[in-house]
Order: sequence, then C-alpha cells, then structure tokens
Amino acid sequence: MKDFKGKTAVITGAASGIGRAMSLALADRGAKLVMADVKAEPLEAARQEAEVRGAEAIGVQTDVTKQASVEALADAAWERFGAVHIVHNNAGVLIRAPMLDADEKDWEWILAVNLWGVIHGIRAFVQRMLAAGAEGHIVNTASEAGHFAGDLYGVYNTSKFAVVGLTESLARELRNTPLGVSMLCPGQVETGIFTNTSRPDAFRRHGDDVPVERRDTDNAMEPADVAAKVVAAIETGELYVFSHEDEARALIGKRHERLMRVLDG
Repeated sequence: MKDFKGKTAVITGAASGIGRAMSLALADRGAKLVMADVKAEPLEAARQEAEVRGAEAIGVQTDVTKQASVEALADAAWERFGAVHIVHNNAGVLIRAPMLDADEKDWEWILAVNLWGVIHGIRAFVQRMLAAGAEGHIVNTASEAGHFAGDLYGVYNTSKFAVVGLTESLARELRNTPLGVSMLCPGQVETGIFTNTSRPDAFRRHGDDVPVERRDTDNAMEPADVAAKVVAAIETGELYVFSHEDEARALIGKRHERLMRVLDG
C-alpha cells in the first residue's frame, strides 16, 4: 500500500505509546482514523491531537479482551467511513515477575489483552475486509520477546511468542489476497507499558526488588520512530518490523545457534 490518503485505519491501544504514534503518523499521510482504547479520557486527547493534524478521526472506547467490544469497534468504523483498509492490533500489557509467581489472573489478563486482543481484531475485521476486495493491511504488535525468552518475562513471552506464530500463519493464509500483513516486534520503546497497567501489584511479588520500569534510556526508542518503521513496512509489504535491528539480530541469532546445534547433532 503506497497511498494512505483517504484510507481508513483502525488502531487499538491508540491513547498512548506506539498506538498514538501510529495514529499521528497516518494522520500526517491523510488517513481517516478509528482510534480505540480502553481508557476514554486519554483516547479523546489523542483523537483531538490527530484531528489537529488534519485527520478525520473518531475515538471508540474498546476492551480488546471482549469479542463483542471489538465487533462494535468494527461496526463503528464501517458505519462512519464505509470501509477499513488498515487494522493495527496494537493494544498490549506487561507483567515483569517470575513466571512461577504469576497467578491465574495474571495469565488470563496478559493472554486476554496481548493474544486474544489480536485474535478478536482478526476475527472482527479480516473477513469483512476480504469481502470488500480492496487493498488493505493488517499489523499485529508482537515483540522482540516473541522470539527469545527473557528473565522475569515468562508470562509476557508466552503471549508474544503466540502472536508471532499467529501472524506468520495469517500472512501465509492471506498471501494470495489483497491484504498484506506485518508484525511489529519492538524492543524497548518509551511507551509507559511498564507502569501503564491495571494490575500494578503483579510487578512485585514475594519481595522481588526488581524495579518496575527499566531505565536503559540509551537504548529506548521514541514511539514516533517506531511508527515510521511500521508505515514503511505497510508501504513495502514487509512482514517483520524490528525497532532495534542490531539487538534483535544478536538475540535471535543466539537462539538460532542453540537450535541448530541440536539439529546438527
């Protein structure tokens, strides 16, 4: 997809971070926006910011953990604009704690947002987009953490590994259709995900003194720079989008080497 002018884009998690940055980047390119988030007030502030950029934008409060809520988001998009061309299933949450300390609600919450949020987005939008027959694109936000394991991220890793597999499978199923697929795999981005959570108690367990938020500011990327990479991937039809290419190459390379050592005997 080369031309975004007049196209309709739906972005979840649009009130902050990468979702907000994607909304603004697409606004600058002339897209119409359907911005979704579970938090109404920050969503409206982000919508107004997109509107200032010249975009026709609506905000739809949406709980991506519920299929009915995402279906209502799709209905609102088609009712307002008559078509959907880009869907970015971006909403995500994080728990940083030992996996064995996570309780059932932690698992349910992370998987409901990070994995089922993407599944609900695919189910609500893709068939309708295919039926319309127009050129379009699906973006799912996974993570670097969907390609290798990390200490204290076991629950999060599980959700993001699943999104990687889901998105690769979706790309295969849609390869002979007008819909492209991209998978965003960010490293550390200044999104506030470490503190922007409905379960803050989950970050500290059994005296764990690991800081809630990482402070590796030298390695952190701004959301706007990540959004620019995603827009470029939509333009070229690229499946994989890494925010920190060198870091990802090193970490994924180590995992690949371990696997190949086993397979090579």
